Amino acid sequence: MTLLGASGPAGLAVLPEEGSCLSHGELGAEVGALAAKFPPPGLLFCLCHNDLPTLLCYLACLDRGVVPLLLPGGIDKARLAGLLEAYRPNYVFHKRDDLAGISAQTILHCGEYGLYRTGDDIRHVLHPDLALLLTTSGSTGSRKLVRISRRNLLANADSIIDYLGIEAGERAITTLPIHYSYGLSVINSHLRAGAALLLSDRSIMERQLWAQIQRDGATSLAGVPYTYDMLLKLGIERLKMSAMRTFTQAGGRLAPERIRRVAESCGARGIRFFTMYGQTEATARIAYLPWQETLARAGSIGRPIPGGALWLEDPQGLRITQAGCTGELIYSGPNVCLGYATSHRDLALGDQNQGILRTGDLAIIDDYGYFTLVGRASRFVKIFGNRIALDEVESLLHEQGLSATVTGTDERLDVHLEGQLPDYDLQTRLAATLGINPSAIAVRVLPGLPRLESGKIDYASLAGFSSPCNVDAH
Repeated sequence: MTLLGASGPAGLAVLPEEGSCLSHGELGAEVGALAAKFPPPGLLFCLCHNDLPTLLCYLACLDRGVVPLLLPGGIDKARLAGLLEAYRPNYVFHKRDDLAGISAQTILHCGEYGLYRTGDDIRHVLHPDLALLLTTSGSTGSRKLVRISRRNLLANADSIIDYLGIEAGERAITTLPIHYSYGLSVINSHLRAGAALLLSDRSIMERQLWAQIQRDGATSLAGVPYTYDMLLKLGIERLKMSAMRTFTQAGGRLAPERIRRVAESCGARGIRFFTMYGQTEATARIAYLPWQETLARAGSIGRPIPGGALWLEDPQGLRITQAGCTGELIYSGPNVCLGYATSHRDLALGDQNQGILRTGDLAIIDDYGYFTLVGRASRFVKIFGNRIALDEVESLLHEQGLSATVTGTDERLDVHLEGQLPDYDLQTRLAATLGINPSAIAVRVLPGLPRLESGKIDYASLAGFSSPCNVDAH
């Protein structure tokens, strides 16, 4: 399987922050040379950075039929040990200075990286359709993985190329991790379209990233809500990015007010701003809002991507057709993953989903076929008999200009506030809005909200906040 080459061998494919650029032909040759040195097909853990060796390893795995699990380069050793125990990979690809001593035998070197044999001689039974493994959305210590097929990868890439209009002249800057499904989808779609990647492992706040964006003519940038919060702080109108044509946002809810601010700033500079929705289980993309609709429909996830379908179901599994009624969002498309895995034994399984994904998200549809998320089916608590949607509480706080996230149990609502308390009694006001006693609300002020490498809120970390910490603030 290959993702390369719609622009022909001479088209630019990769331009690292430092080092020589590669055409699609040159990239294909390097991938082929590396794949030829790979051992027979098996399971490989790839500890990723946004750099050329990681990209070569990923593409060589697809070319050779080796199944990679993409993991962050800075993965916690205890978490890695758990995954090694559960999946028993044959090989590990990582920087030679990382995880010294964890791998037994060197097979080859690739720049600062090495491919190592783990010493586990298990002969995995891998389903012939299986191409890739990714961690589940938002997972931290979980061993659950998403099983993705070759068809999933190609269908999702083709759909993205279609609705974003990606052409061979595009240059995407890698602002999201390659091991994160959204970041990987940027790589897949641009290579498949014959476009180019500007490889960077830098944060959106680093000057070197913006120097690269301007110097190398980046035309598109992808980000999660945190990315756009930072862009608004930096001032989109002041940033040097003269070739920029497209911003995309997914990976969580961006408040409608912030969407409008970004869209207005982008519009003034001739930049298209797409808000999107997806899940790792759908190989990253499910729905998108056309950029022309962003201001008028801020907060909507839009319509299904080309080749996909969306609908709502009630708790009894019946389809909801009436506008404004809430139901679980169901997606169907060729990009829906094969299913999950929790150990190496599950890698032999075939397509358990049959193209249908129950997203676990609650949504409504309007009269024009546009969908809007209203919460998670599992993100509810029931306090003093009141059923409370945690996502709706977060939205209320965001509308008040607060950077906050909310967790809780049926005993208490926990508000995690970034920065400082407002100049009013937050507990009392929120309790009155929700119809519960203020004693059932705990507020915790943090210097910054904990985030995963993808930029999403680390809810698992916040779940550790269990002792009452009510704050009386005026």
